[in-house]
Amino acid sequence: MKRLVVPVALLVVVGGCTGPWPSTPPSADPAPVSAQPLRPRAGHSATLLADGRVLLAGGCAVDGCTTSEVEPSSEFYVPGRGFAPGPPMLHPRSSHTATLLPDGRVLIAGGGNGPGNLTAGVEIFDPATGSLTPGPAMPQPRQAASIVLPDGDILITGGQDGPQHGLSSTVIYDPGSGDWRAGPKMGSPRFKHAITMLDDNRILVLGGTTDDTELLASTEVLDLAANEFAPGPVMTAPRYKFADAVVRTTTGRLVVAGGTQVDVLAPDGQSFGAITIGTGARRWVPTATALRDGTVLVVGGYDDRIRVHSDAHIVEAGP
Repeated sequence: MKRLVVPVALLVVVGGCTGPWPSTPPSADPAPVSAQPLRPRAGHSATLLADGRVLLAGGCAVDGCTTSEVEPSSEFYVPGRGFAPGPPMLHPRSSHTATLLPDGRVLIAGGGNGPGNLTAGVEIFDPATGSLTPGPAMPQPRQAASIVLPDGDILITGGQDGPQHGLSSTVIYDPGSGDWRAGPKMGSPRFKHAITMLDDNRILVLGGTTDDTELLASTEVLDLAANEFAPGPVMTAPRYKFADAVVRTTTGRLVVAGGTQVDVLAPDGQSFGAITIGTGARRWVPTATALRDGTVLVVGGYDDRIRVHSDAHIVEAGP
């Protein structure tokens, strides 16, 4: 299985993916660009927009991630150009969810600004205006993981609503009405976990922790027709703090980043295999974004010494 890590400054991205992509990334942005992210980030979100840019939002820059910034920021990764400033966020937050809505906007929900300071607040990025505006708050504060369902609704799973207090509940957001409703309950409380969709439209919830001491390698699968969770394949190692580090490449591989290895889900969806990616890995809260050429952009995170990093790498997980 081929594996390549190169500095992002050397990358020129072209190619295609699903969605109404333009033929080239936007070039009208007059803001200066940088080969590397504009500031260190961990616990941030990374969302691939319909025009090919990646929106990096929020997160902490302080070693240990004890707080998010007083003046929260965002930035864009523009393939072939680098990183450029984005709009200011309405509130400081990290470990939040950021979900691309069917209409191209981004729903940013929950998270917090330091231990115990969690929020149910929501803000929405609109690429048409380039700004963030308030959205309808969740029923309760959460640091959780989210995904778009086949019908366009947003499922937000588990999370924590207080120190070491994991949730097994889920909530669903209807972008059309702006309403929240209760979803199916998971088999285990999970926070600092990840979520993705399998080829057959089932939802896979991966890893996390129940109380910040018991780390999980287990997964759960939500069958939407049955509206219930069942046990799924076990990862090669326990993983947590990787909510935005699970992506499916354009070649169909499910890649799980974090730690010194990448987990890749087998084509049959029944088992995981590991790829060692060496010292370029970030153990906690990096983001991973599948680009249109089949590679994966990994940004930031912090390491065993709780140092927050500002670098970015491109990972090729194989054909």
